[in-house]
Amino acid sequence: EQTDVHQLLSEKSLSAILNADNVDYNFCDHEMNSEKEELRILRRQVESRWSPPGINTVLRHILTGKPYSLELYRSLKQKQELLRAAINLGDGDAILTVTYFLSRTLKKSFFYQILSSNPVAAQHYITYLGIRMQAQELTDILEMLGRNKDAAIKQFEVACQNPQRQLQRLKSCARNYFSDSKDKIVVDNFIKLLEWQENVDGGKLLRESVVSSLSYVCKEHWGIAGTVSAQFLVQDHQVNDKVYKWVALNERARASAWDDITALFVTKGWLGGRRLKCDLPMDHIVTQLHKYSAPANVLISYLELIENLETRMETAKRVQCHRAVIDVYLLQRDRLGLVSYKANLHPQSEDYFYAEQVLRLPNTKWKN
Repeated sequence: EQTDVHQLLSEKSLSAILNADNVDYNFCDHEMNSEKEELRILRRQVESRWSPPGINTVLRHILTGKPYSLELYRSLKQKQELLRAAINLGDGDAILTVTYFLSRTLKKSFFYQILSSNPVAAQHYITYLGIRMQAQELTDILEMLGRNKDAAIKQFEVACQNPQRQLQRLKSCARNYFSDSKDKIVVDNFIKLLEWQENVDGGKLLRESVVSSLSYVCKEHWGIAGTVSAQFLVQDHQVNDKVYKWVALNERARASAWDDITALFVTKGWLGGRRLKCDLPMDHIVTQLHKYSAPANVLISYLELIENLETRMETAKRVQCHRAVIDVYLLQRDRLGLVSYKANLHPQSEDYFYAEQVLRLPNTKWKN
């Protein structure tokens, strides 16, 4: 059986044997050249292992999902160049990947300095921290960037996330982040509202808005004096009068408390007449009363307070208060209009008879 000579001798040994009789063959030079070549190969392997890959190559791997490592980018200069290249590329994933790598491998002072000079990277990192709910680091970065209002709002959000410790955290937040802010009054009012809500019916209103709280006390504690009254809440939180009257109107109408509504909206005039003591449009008030099934006499009493006869007529027709419509035709001395309107009323109804009675009034000077 024949054996291949290469299985017995290395290339190096075989070359030496074959050139044994060759006087020109220099064994020392050949040995040195071979060692130099091996050294060059080893150097290239070491450099490829310990030197960072090309920036474009590693970014391409990030974009395409291929394996990559950023750990060989050790110097501050290399990391800055890598981040600039990612920003120029414009890909959010690449920017965030590089920025997160910098956050892990740089001192905080150096990292914050880089963020302050690269707003695109900073915004990607801020968004990432928000998603990861790393509130304290996010707040620190926002303050470093001079975005103190955003930092304060973030801490306000965090304080509101735990209902059991909400008041305590909000007070701390107000001291630490809103002391010099024009929004401090908003936070203080919110804290004051929570403290008030804790003492109303076992805290069942906690975390409700001012308007929802007002609606509740207008329904459950109407006419009661003290800190649980609607008046106290309105004064303590400077609730707009129109808002208060509108909320109270809906809640008292829902309870069919028509006298409460009259006391709220109507007062006596100089000559014993009635006048409105509210800036809400009376046609809107009438519409809401009709929505909650107010009786006709209640609707009429408010319709009479609408000074503009055309508006009164339109509103009365909208809420189907026929008697008020008939009264407007009488005030306008519009006999033909009243006759036409009576023709659309249900025969033998009270409103029909009332229209006939008005048409027969002897002293009315009709204009047509």
